[in-house]
Amino acid sequence: MASRWRSITALAAALLLLAGASVPALAQKAKVRVWLLRTYVPDANRALETAIAEWGKRKNVDTAIEYFTFDDIETKYVAAIETDSLPDLGQLQTISPARYRGMGRLVDVTDVVDDAIKRGGPMLETAMPATRFGGRFYAVPFAYLTDVLFVRADVFKKAGVAHPKTWDEVREAARQIKAKGVMDYPLGQSWNRSADGYGVFQALLYSFGGGWTDAQGNYTSIVNDTWRAALRWATEIYTKDRTVPPDAMAWTGFGNNEAFLNGKIAMTFNGPSIYYVLEKENRPLLKDTRLVLKPAGPAGRNHDVFLLSFAVFSGGKQVELAKDLIRFVLSPEQARTYMQASWGQMVPVYESLRRDPYWQKNEAYRTVLEAPKYARTPGYPGPVTPAAAEVVATNVLTDLCARVIVDGWDLDRALREADTRIREIYATVPSR
Repeated sequence: MASRWRSITALAAALLLLAGASVPALAQKAKVRVWLLRTYVPDANRALETAIAEWGKRKNVDTAIEYFTFDDIETKYVAAIETDSLPDLGQLQTISPARYRGMGRLVDVTDVVDDAIKRGGPMLETAMPATRFGGRFYAVPFAYLTDVLFVRADVFKKAGVAHPKTWDEVREAARQIKAKGVMDYPLGQSWNRSADGYGVFQALLYSFGGGWTDAQGNYTSIVNDTWRAALRWATEIYTKDRTVPPDAMAWTGFGNNEAFLNGKIAMTFNGPSIYYVLEKENRPLLKDTRLVLKPAGPAGRNHDVFLLSFAVFSGGKQVELAKDLIRFVLSPEQARTYMQASWGQMVPVYESLRRDPYWQKNEAYRTVLEAPKYARTPGYPGPVTPAAAEVVATNVLTDLCARVIVDGWDLDRALREADTRIREIYATVPSR
């Protein structure tokens, strides 16, 4: 009887195949799409790639990495939103969580942040305003790319000038170095449409006591004496002092790095990527390079901040896997490996890594570790909001400087145009 049923089953299967019936396919591996920032430290990029690949191997998951640059972060994400092609997981910069959470594109990741704090200790308070909204986290803080002031100690010594501690001292030091014939263009600062432009202008502005909102995040006019003072500093280094290379406004985001590394300037504001090149290649210039905190102004020392975070996008197919990948990358072993591969560029958010002896290597490392304590987010003294983020993302701040330097406008005309642009943003983009 059993033999007869086996024959019938075999015959039925053969008939189904002849009829074109399909056979269930083998289950495909899950795939997680990841977007990362390509930093100027290749060792750090490779370390993160390796961690992601290791996680995929352990979880039997395919991972696909795609990169963006400092200059096209927002462009790439906005295009992906418009075409509904966001990744499962992506790195964001300071302004991004507020923007994309306001668009309803980010998943609540408070549970992942809680896990990160349990394992890594408390995070710096300055990381919270850019990632936490309404008491919930919509991005997981990862690391700071800290801007500091790079100084050529040998040039300053030759000119008999002290390392600057205030914005006025930066300007005066550049004038003295030029006046004494030590270097024609000592100050390398471009107000172009890059993080090295809009970030530094925010540090200048906030340290002068300026901003474009009140403490509640409501827009306030920028046509006032505080903004005039900050804009005068930013533009007169070009138009009056002439201490900045004439081509600086045309630099790419890497232009000031190249100028400093090639000995063309004596000061520039930048992340530790310059120091990475000097240290890894053991260039002679290393012994004469000092890193100092960004200057203070009439309102104290208020830095801009470039905070990298991880976000999981709503509508994605692999939300839980994306969260698990963040947990793996932020695990103590992986986070420490990545930190040490960054050559000081990636400054930790969480206390356990900030206490690591790695950061006591030398004064340069100690300086970049300290800098995030003074971080102020876009919209300061108010909170980061979608509207405040949009002001930065649409380059209002750097365009303001360019109107005076490139187009020859007077300060008030440039301020009035920028004021109109910001008012239009706050009229159309949520300010909460």
